[in-house]
Amino acid sequence: MLRKRSTDAAQGESHGSRIFYAVAGSAVTPLMSLATAPILAQSLGVSGRGELAAGAAPMLFAVAIGALGIPEALTFYIARQARGARRAVLRAFGILTLLGAIAGVFVALSAPILADGNTAVEQLIMMTAILTIPTFWASVPNSVLAGTHAWKQSALMDFALSIFRLLLLSVLAMSGHLIPLTAMIVMLGLPLLKGLLTLPYLIEYRRGSTNATAKRVRLFHYGSRLWVGSLAGVVLLRLDQLLMIPLAGPVQLGLYAVAVSVGEVPAALAGAVRNVVFSADAGSSHDREDMRRLQQTARLTSAAAGLASIGIGVLLPWAIPMFFGASFVSAVAVTWVILTAVTLGTPGSVAGAGLSARGRPGLRSWGMVIGAVANTAVLFITVPTMGAMGAALSTLVGSIVAGTMNIVWLRAHFGMGIQGFYGLRSQDIQLVLKTLTRTIRKKKVHALSN
Repeated sequence: MLRKRSTDAAQGESHGSRIFYAVAGSAVTPLMSLATAPILAQSLGVSGRGELAAGAAPMLFAVAIGALGIPEALTFYIARQARGARRAVLRAFGILTLLGAIAGVFVALSAPILADGNTAVEQLIMMTAILTIPTFWASVPNSVLAGTHAWKQSALMDFALSIFRLLLLSVLAMSGHLIPLTAMIVMLGLPLLKGLLTLPYLIEYRRGSTNATAKRVRLFHYGSRLWVGSLAGVVLLRLDQLLMIPLAGPVQLGLYAVAVSVGEVPAALAGAVRNVVFSADAGSSHDREDMRRLQQTARLTSAAAGLASIGIGVLLPWAIPMFFGASFVSAVAVTWVILTAVTLGTPGSVAGAGLSARGRPGLRSWGMVIGAVANTAVLFITVPTMGAMGAALSTLVGSIVAGTMNIVWLRAHFGMGIQGFYGLRSQDIQLVLKTLTRTIRKKKVHALSN
């Protein structure tokens, strides 16, 4: 049965292998976004790029907070092999349908206010309101993939869909049909396609053998503790784009959208590792070895994010004008700040996953609330006068504060040393070399066997 096969496969894969596949899958989307960003920028212009970001922001905001943590709760209980997890899949669909309908209504009602008189933005927001319920549905198959540690399948699917998106946008651009409306359909439609493609995996999961443990599934109980953090998280990640047009106009939002699209590359690395840590630690014993592994993962991830940020940052003064156009040159400095925020916030991001996996999502939520308050304060002070740079500075402050709080909570409640989340150790380098050697050896053996 699928549960047994997925469990056996998970046992056969090392923690490093899981991270490798998760990073590979999660990195595909931002890398392809980086590839498509010049297409969007040159076809839409600064103002059109801002309108596209403004049109998507309300729905993305609603999805992040309106699901009440149900997808994350489903992932948690599936990873725990909890009794009733399979039955909870259908229950999650029902709950998310209701929540999606409510969120869609709020998105539609927000259109006139957030568009600030921009008819094109208002039409885009109304269109995304229709897609809110299907977007909620698509999160359920993704939760099953994450809960069963099916990182390889997810990575392959993300790669195929990202290539498809790149091709679609390229064809639209060359034919002269790439406008904010068609770009929005492509950008939001492909995640829904992934949900459809993962349905067979979900169906097979529900037909699997009986779960082993007696842990009851309480989606709302666990999800509600995550919801406060989700609300704070969406303030950290989405509030700036949601309010940019009323506060600074579409041009500044266009510059900021380009900066964020470039900054998403190292951020995807941290996000992928965070998902693996959450899924793997949810089913672990949380002993001293697990604590050491969590700290080591945070150190390696932040080092990788830092190296990626430096590499990208060095190229920006040449790459932005070359690929996006001279009108986007002001986005260079903004992107530097975004990359700094990603790097400095990465250890705390991994630490937050450790808190949630240890059954303390409420602590992570409070850390994010504190970070969101700091983010919002800086946002309203700086954006009206500094535009995109002000939004980047608010992201930097919020990321540092929220991440630091997660590490403080782990120190206070689980005895983890704060210094263990920062810097690099000799054993970290040894682990990287060992994982790379093992991966290369497996590839060679597989090639010879074929």
